[in-house]
Amino acid sequence: MIAFHKSGYRDFKTYYIHFICRSLTNKFPELVSYTRMLKLMLGVLVLLYFYLTHRQARPTEMAFVDSSK
Repeated sequence: MIAFHKSGYRDFKTYYIHFICRSLTNKFPELVSYTRMLKLMLGVLVLLYFYLTHRQARPTEMAFVDSSK
């Protein structure tokens, strides 16, 4: 996902089909279809959401601003 955002492609489908499936098959020999990739990503995003919310720091009453360089 990070590479997609830096790739310059306008949508993930074009990026996956035209770049990943054509150029990186030697790096990923067991590529799944685009539809299957979307289903896998949905499951990963749900898990990532729960992980990040669990790891998120609890807010405190104090906040500091540092303007020094």
